Amino acid sequence: MASISNERKGRGALRKKRRNDLIFYAAMLAFPLIQFAIFYIAVNVNSLVMAFERYDYSTGETSFAGFEQFGQALYLLFRSPVLSAAWKNTLLLFVFSLIGDWLGVLFSYYIAKKKPLATLLKIGIVLPTLLSAIAMAVLFKYFGERAFPVLFHTEGLFSGGGVLFVLLFYHVWMGLGTSVLVLTGTMSAIPETLSEAAKLDGCTFMKELFYITLPMIYPTLVTFFVIDIAGLFVGQMGLYHFFADEADPALFTYGYYLFRGARSATLAEYPVLAAMGALFTLVTAPLALFSKKLMIRLGPSAE
Repeated sequence: MASISNERKGRGALRKKRRNDLIFYAAMLAFPLIQFAIFYIAVNVNSLVMAFERYDYSTGETSFAGFEQFGQALYLLFRSPVLSAAWKNTLLLFVFSLIGDWLGVLFSYYIAKKKPLATLLKIGIVLPTLLSAIAMAVLFKYFGERAFPVLFHTEGLFSGGGVLFVLLFYHVWMGLGTSVLVLTGTMSAIPETLSEAAKLDGCTFMKELFYITLPMIYPTLVTFFVIDIAGLFVGQMGLYHFFADEADPALFTYGYYLFRGARSATLAEYPVLAAMGALFTLVTAPLALFSKKLMIRLGPSAE
């Protein structure tokens, strides 16, 4: 009888522990799930609904507008002088994002192989991503406008005609830290026996990169590429950090235009911006999915 009683108590304690664990897990998941539901699902659904609405100033009410706002959004995208350079800058930003990904591969490979000064290099690359984005922008702009002219006896980085490429460089530089953190972790998971076997077969440092490391980390590279496509129309290359709402229209990207517009738009302008965002989603979502499937099908196999 005592053994049966002890067994029941043990089962009761186990059920209680499982119930407490379940409550703990639910509490831990509640905040991110609520945040995701409010700030992603609800916001995007509201934005999509807004794209089909029209605001009437006289009555203060909204009404169904069909595809009227989409027509205005298309007109702005193709005919607005403010956005005349935005498509070029957006594509340039995408190209430089890809360049940044491949630079991240090279730096990560050098660090993963523990070459001379690899630790110092990793700290120098990762450290900017640990600081506030605003603080880094202020420091970078101060260096470009104050220190750079004194050191090199030339005009400031933000004073000449090369501001766009300064911003693109900043975008690549600030993105390297995340790439290096992810890629070095991925490369560290590659079995060391593969590298040793390759060296015995006469594989050089660069051949190992192309024939062993890249195929092994290829799924991570696909993820980076898909993220670059998904962020095609939201990238700002730090424009708002450097110039707030006063950036030169020649430097505009679509991402900066949307962000700047969302901050200062009137109630009548919000539906047009929402329609523009929906159009961008219609482009990037299928493109990202198609690119992922194509890259997985045509990419190298680790086996």
